[in-house]
Amino acid sequence: MRRFIVILFFIVDCFLHVNLMFASNVKFYSINDMYGVSMREINSICKDYNGFIWASSKTGIVRVGDDDYRVYYLQYETANIISVKLSYDNNKLFAYTNNGQLFYYNPINDRFDLIINMSRELKSNYLSVNSMVVDSMGRLWIGSSAGLFMYDQEGLHWVNEIGGIVSSLEKIDGNRLAYTIFNTLNVIDVSSMKNEKLTDFSIHGMSPISHMNYDSKLRRLWIGTVSSGLLFYDFNQSSLKKATIENFPLQPILAITQNTDSTLLCGIDGQGIWEIEKYSQRVANVYKDNSDDPYSLRGNGVYDIYCDENQRVWVGTYSGGLSFFDQASSELTQVIHSSNNKNSLVNNDVNSVIEDRRGNLWFATNNGISFWNPSTNQWKSFYHNTQKQAQVFMSLCEDRDGNIWAGTYSSGVYLLDGNSGAEIAHYSTSGPEGTVGNDFVFNIFRDRGNNIWIGGVQGNLIGYHVAEKIFIAYAPLPIYSVNELDDNYLLLGCTFGLVKFNKNDGSFQNLVEGYLIYDILVHENVIWLCTSGDGVIKYDLGTGETKKFTMSMGLPSNFVNSIILNNGFLWVGTENGLCRIDPKTENIKNYSSNISLSNVSFNLNSSFKLKNGNLIFGTNSGALIFNPFKLQQGKPGGKIFIQDLVVSGRSIRDKSVMSLATPVDSLKKVKLKHNQNTITVEMVPMGVTEVGSQFSWKMEGLDKDWSQPGNLRKLTYTNIPSGEFVLKIRMLDSSLTNVIDEREIQFDMVPPFWRTWWFLSILLVLGMIIISFSFLYYIDKLRETHSEEKIKFFTNTTHDLRTSLTLINAPIEELVKEKNLSSNGRYYLELALEQTARLVKISTQLLDFQKIDIGREQLSLEMIDIVSLLRHRMVMFESFAAKHNVKLVFSSEQEEYFTAIDESMVEKVIDNLISNAIKYSKSGGEVLVTFDGKVGTWSVEVADQGIGISKKAQRQLFKEFYRGENAVNSKIVGSGIGLLLAKKYVVMHGGRITCTSQEDVGSEFKIIMPYNQTSELGAIKGEIKPTVKESVESEENESNGTKENLMRILVVEDNEDLRNFMKHPLKEQFQVSTACDGEKAWKVIQRDLPDIVISDVMMPNMDGFELCRLMKSTFETSHIPIILLTALNSKSEQLHGLGLGADDYLTKPFDMGLLIQRAKTILRNREQIRDRALKLIKGSEMEAETIFENELNDKFMKKALAIVADNLSNSAFGKDEFASEMNVSTSLLYKKIKSLTDQSPSEFIKLIRLNNALQLLKTKRYSVTEVSEMCGFSSVGYFGTVFKKHFGKLPTDILV
Repeated sequence: MRRFIVILFFIVDCFLHVNLMFASNVKFYSINDMYGVSMREINSICKDYNGFIWASSKTGIVRVGDDDYRVYYLQYETANIISVKLSYDNNKLFAYTNNGQLFYYNPINDRFDLIINMSRELKSNYLSVNSMVVDSMGRLWIGSSAGLFMYDQEGLHWVNEIGGIVSSLEKIDGNRLAYTIFNTLNVIDVSSMKNEKLTDFSIHGMSPISHMNYDSKLRRLWIGTVSSGLLFYDFNQSSLKKATIENFPLQPILAITQNTDSTLLCGIDGQGIWEIEKYSQRVANVYKDNSDDPYSLRGNGVYDIYCDENQRVWVGTYSGGLSFFDQASSELTQVIHSSNNKNSLVNNDVNSVIEDRRGNLWFATNNGISFWNPSTNQWKSFYHNTQKQAQVFMSLCEDRDGNIWAGTYSSGVYLLDGNSGAEIAHYSTSGPEGTVGNDFVFNIFRDRGNNIWIGGVQGNLIGYHVAEKIFIAYAPLPIYSVNELDDNYLLLGCTFGLVKFNKNDGSFQNLVEGYLIYDILVHENVIWLCTSGDGVIKYDLGTGETKKFTMSMGLPSNFVNSIILNNGFLWVGTENGLCRIDPKTENIKNYSSNISLSNVSFNLNSSFKLKNGNLIFGTNSGALIFNPFKLQQGKPGGKIFIQDLVVSGRSIRDKSVMSLATPVDSLKKVKLKHNQNTITVEMVPMGVTEVGSQFSWKMEGLDKDWSQPGNLRKLTYTNIPSGEFVLKIRMLDSSLTNVIDEREIQFDMVPPFWRTWWFLSILLVLGMIIISFSFLYYIDKLRETHSEEKIKFFTNTTHDLRTSLTLINAPIEELVKEKNLSSNGRYYLELALEQTARLVKISTQLLDFQKIDIGREQLSLEMIDIVSLLRHRMVMFESFAAKHNVKLVFSSEQEEYFTAIDESMVEKVIDNLISNAIKYSKSGGEVLVTFDGKVGTWSVEVADQGIGISKKAQRQLFKEFYRGENAVNSKIVGSGIGLLLAKKYVVMHGGRITCTSQEDVGSEFKIIMPYNQTSELGAIKGEIKPTVKESVESEENESNGTKENLMRILVVEDNEDLRNFMKHPLKEQFQVSTACDGEKAWKVIQRDLPDIVISDVMMPNMDGFELCRLMKSTFETSHIPIILLTALNSKSEQLHGLGLGADDYLTKPFDMGLLIQRAKTILRNREQIRDRALKLIKGSEMEAETIFENELNDKFMKKALAIVADNLSNSAFGKDEFASEMNVSTSLLYKKIKSLTDQSPSEFIKLIRLNNALQLLKTKRYSVTEVSEMCGFSSVGYFGTVFKKHFGKLPTDILV
């Protein structure tokens, strides 16, 4: 019997121990601590389809992602809020307050919108909403103090007039809804609205219902009460039962959720979380707040519990806010310090850990040494909380005798008994038992010969030789880590690199330099180095080559502290988690999915392989023990969630940017305007199986390569051009070897209208039209130039011919009068007269053509009878026709037809057509002239039966100097300008001329003219003469000049003789310089700034007009007078030059005396301008009156006067201050002031002061001293002197 009792107690003890160990292994992680959120009183928790956890409190709603959180604030209409709860179903999230304010989460605008305030709707200030659920049709079912309500698109409805306090709602079996009212349990069908009462709690003496949860597998409704424990309603048996749970607290059950198929979690207000087995109704675990355990539940007032599909349990408490723990069995053991528990690790900062030959674990911490016997779970601590020696232990090593060597920070080395932990010896620089020249020991290493090597960042490398039992000090090296290369050499990780140390003679060699090395591993002729900031360095002993592994290749951090080899893999501890390197493939695998591994920093040179194959690492959060074979990384999973898209500084949710129809995360294509060319995309990783995922992106159409993977959660593109681009985003795991998810968004950047295809097409067409017209214009101009040259040639020749022909014709005519001439002689003379007349006619045509061509020929209209004119011209050509044996025929249906024409021109047109018709007609042929007069138009048609004109010739017929081939071959004399002249005369009348012809048949010319009257002269088109536009350009140049005794004058003339002639009379009174054209003159003017310029107008490179324009539009030269000389005496030319700013204009030839007098007069006028300017010192008068006609000079002088006036009383105001205020150099100021006023700047200032002083004295309101100070004179005596010198009187004389 006694043995049975002992066995029973043993079983109970084991059971309780197992439960205790299971419960203690559960670690709660607080969201408030992880993200810095300050939110308590979490009332409700749910998870949406994107994977976000939502938790509500009265202060706001927090949304938690894998490594992201956001807080949403509700816009309450009434602020008397006690609690806020959530309801989520059918991908819709709702929030509701205790006083009846219902909110809907709008995923498009990413905010909660108020949909109804039930208190106002029902006009009840005492309404309380207790529960709300969403049915399959998206309707809201609301349990309140006023009964059961349903809210849909039509509004709020009171369901079946069910009144009373509805305390809890729960969905069951699809369309049915369970609810409690008046201590009764009821079910209502949400489709048919049929209501059914299930049971009455008051019969069983139960307290009010606080929460319900439906178990669809067992068809059991779990019911939490306020003070009657846990109940359940069995739908299979249609009965209400009470859960018989031993020691179950009778306090409000506010949360019930099923965490596994066999257990459920109950959140009890004030009693934490109770895990209950469904079938046996036994307590599996109890989770409560423990102030000594930082990983315990935060607060015992549990308001809600939510279990997600990843076996993570989320808990909302009153005082601790939102926290979670993972139900999945942990693949590692975390050894940590437990407050107020001596049987635990003494400190969580574990700097070194070893397993001794007896299987015990030793931990070097920041607060002493801990010893743990895993078989008995017994802990011992040494040197903790001591004041005599340092508490910080950095390294541990077991010697061949099983004793423990412990290195400290600042206290040397302790030797401890491996069984008891008793101190055997203490070695330090000042220790009584031996001298060790290093108190800061970072590593202790036992080599193959069992010798002990001690290294630190200060002092020498110390070797303890076991055989001799002596310490030997070697070279002083700053050492963090020691390892063995072979029997003869050590490897030392120093602050400057890797050192190869010879154990036999103490010599050393630098292998790798430039790195701070924390740990060393030798594997297959390769040395692996852990560095601070440079990742992992692979050093090949054979080749001496190094290779660096960094974060860009998948390391969690570039600060690597420890490394250990196991089963061919390198396990690496960093400042930001654990990873594994395959030396063969060099692939890196991160282990950040386990929160215990991802949130810790591994300490330097703190790793050990245990006898059972497990690995142990020292971290800043205790020690981590795991089986490397079981620590498997699951397949990477997760997705990219697009949180926001910011366009030119504004969220795309802003209506001013775009009217969204879908949530931002669902956007596939975005169309933006050309000025919305800066975008920022905010990304959130969701559902990832490991922490540390990184993003990379590429904008197709802009980027050639993917961006470097990184932890940035925002990407930005600026100045995106017009076009279509596809933004591709990748999420990679922390090793950068696997793509977890990829998203893409197409951006259609709409170009501005001036970059659209249609606008560019219009520009292209317009450009082609302009180019075509320009080309045609150029061809026309080219032809015109050629024609002009020809015409000038012919015109000049014509003048000479007419003179010669006159001299030829007159004697011949006199000879013809002689009576004694023979018939042959007379024939020859008449022939000569005929040919001279023809030449005269041609020359006349050339002169007429020139007049038309240069636009000097004007219409002189008068009312003429066209019919009579034609008859008269026919008579004039009868003898000519008879001579060629051609018959002339005239036909007209009108007897007379009066119209306004230039008779001379029309006669020439008709004469040309008739003459050509006769000349090119065959002998015996006929020329028919026909007139047709109509209302509005009249026409003349001349038809012959001559040689005709080819099709090719017809296209060139009206061009100057053109004659058809058959006309040339006919040997009939012609100039080729008659038809062109005729056409131009017709066009000047507003008419047109046409030709139809066939070779060897004849030609028909027809002119069609509009009817005109002399009263309609305004309708006649004339030539529009081009005008010269002024162009003012502003150009600022600085030029330094020097003062000369004589005024400097620049003569600009392209004719060298005239230039030299002008120079001689001018140099007697001026200092003369010359230039041969405007371009060279402009350089001289900019350099020397002459006092006056005399320039010719017509010059190569740059004419006088352009030079004048440049001078008068440039600030530095606008004050220089210019006189223009020209041979063009037209009034328009003179006005043009004066309009450009010329001071005078002379026409060649000119008198030099007049020119010199004009120049002197212009220079003398400066004195008058100076006096006028000084009188305008008052601001209003100065602004109103123009001083100089040149705008630049006028502004300059007014500014100068204003500045001097503002500084009138400042005696220190001189030329330097004057130039500074005017923003010009002192030399330029001198030149402009001197040129404009014939005064230096100092004289100009003094003159203004004297004039102002005179005005003040005349008022007799101020004394001489006061006036002297007011006008800026340094002393009264100096004032009196300069005043008398200028005005001839003393200041006191003015006051008399």
